[in-house]
Amino acid sequence: MKTKIILFFTALALVMSCGFSALSKSTTPQKKQNSDSLFTTDTMHTKALMLLKAIKVNGTQLYTDAIENYYVASQNSICKTSSQNSAKFVYSLKRSGTITSIDAGDPMRVLVFYKDLSLITFLDNFMAEESSISLMDFGLDQAETACKALNNGIWVYDIKQDKLVKISATLNIDIEILNIQRIIGENFNPTQMIERNNGLYLNDPTKGIFVFDNYGAFLRKIPEPNISKFNVLDGILSFLRNNEIFFLNTETLELSKIYSNSTMTDFSISEKKLFILNADSLHIYKLNP
Repeated sequence: MKTKIILFFTALALVMSCGFSALSKSTTPQKKQNSDSLFTTDTMHTKALMLLKAIKVNGTQLYTDAIENYYVASQNSICKTSSQNSAKFVYSLKRSGTITSIDAGDPMRVLVFYKDLSLITFLDNFMAEESSISLMDFGLDQAETACKALNNGIWVYDIKQDKLVKISATLNIDIEILNIQRIIGENFNPTQMIERNNGLYLNDPTKGIFVFDNYGAFLRKIPEPNISKFNVLDGILSFLRNNEIFFLNTETLELSKIYSNSTMTDFSISEKKLFILNADSLHIYKLNP
């Protein structure tokens, strides 16, 4: 059944967003290795991160799943490496165009988004194609970003129509929220979206991260601009900005810099490990408890 949810509480949204001032707190590393520095910061001490593995890879995007499998993507292919036995599985389909993003939150059903084609493809845990969905069939011909939703659904933001849509596993539109820019009170051009911990996070690199609940109601803005990629794990928002990785506690709003590297191209994170992608290699570090 199609349910439309139309929200026009612009004033309320502005009041909520103003409550979160820009964070400028930073830390100074105590240990450096050439042009790189690796450190975590808490109120008591600083620790160096331990390098677990360095691997030769080719790709421009990096993702991990809940069981620490990692996915290295290039323009039109994905190589998954198992965390259990280092087995590799490859997906490549040139006719689908350039891969925009991947959501590997569920390792059994990986979402691959092709922005130029308004197309979503689902892969199984062996990187075999399960199904494809044309977002144009739902009137979403300018989908800017997409991700997995709870119960095997899909979230999509269409920038031309300025609306946020949730498509169910049965391919019905469950939620449709119009006039997003009016709701949040400013222009909006998100490049990444993730649903984690009952929250939907959308990043506009010029403004910060906008947080909605899993029904699409706007909650707040995290005013951290110039973020090129982010992850959310157990209440910690990790993000990449200007060759540096930060942790932001979404409850206390404490901000810590944990890694910097002038040659880093992408990153991902799991509960215990930090994954860093460079031009021709992947470095895996152990996160301190």
